[in-house]
Amino acid sequence: MDRATRNETLLAVLRVAASFALLVLIVTFVGWALRDELTRFGAWFVARFGFVGIAAGAFAADCIHFPIPPQFYLLTGVAGGHPVTIVLLAVLVGSELGGLTAFALARALGRAPSVARRLASTRQLLTRAIERQGYLGLAAATLLPISFSILCMATGAMRLPYRAFGVLAVMRVPRILLSYAVIVVAWHG
Repeated sequence: MDRATRNETLLAVLRVAASFALLVLIVTFVGWALRDELTRFGAWFVARFGFVGIAAGAFAADCIHFPIPPQFYLLTGVAGGHPVTIVLLAVLVGSELGGLTAFALARALGRAPSVARRLASTRQLLTRAIERQGYLGLAAATLLPISFSILCMATGAMRLPYRAFGVLAVMRVPRILLSYAVIVVAWHG
């Protein structure tokens, strides 16, 4: 491994660690400052919209890069005291279906100049990663602080095969599980 690749890898690992540390700080602060309100909100949200609402929120976040991330819905489930398995399953299903939709739409629309311009920097990063290490490079790109929806859109716009989305989808699972674990520790800690 050359020096540039090592530095790039180290920077990616540091960014991931920093993003999870930031998530811990945010959830800890919010849990401290707004625990009662969030507990009521979590119970209300699931009572009102159900687990389909959690899945729909995660879908929107990872399909159209909606500004409320899937981690919000994980926190809602934790704060409301809802069953772990159902909350995780709802977020994972919504997120994966959202990512697949983003990938498929980007494949269809990827040749439009406006879409190509918006995804140019991510496309360059992914192209370098794939050229260096194939699909392992794409898996490593999921560790960068790039949203899942943008990765799905970029790989779709690059007209990569559906197995490229499969790599992203598989790598999404541990990231959601890790986010959930971090949220639980920060909320209860």
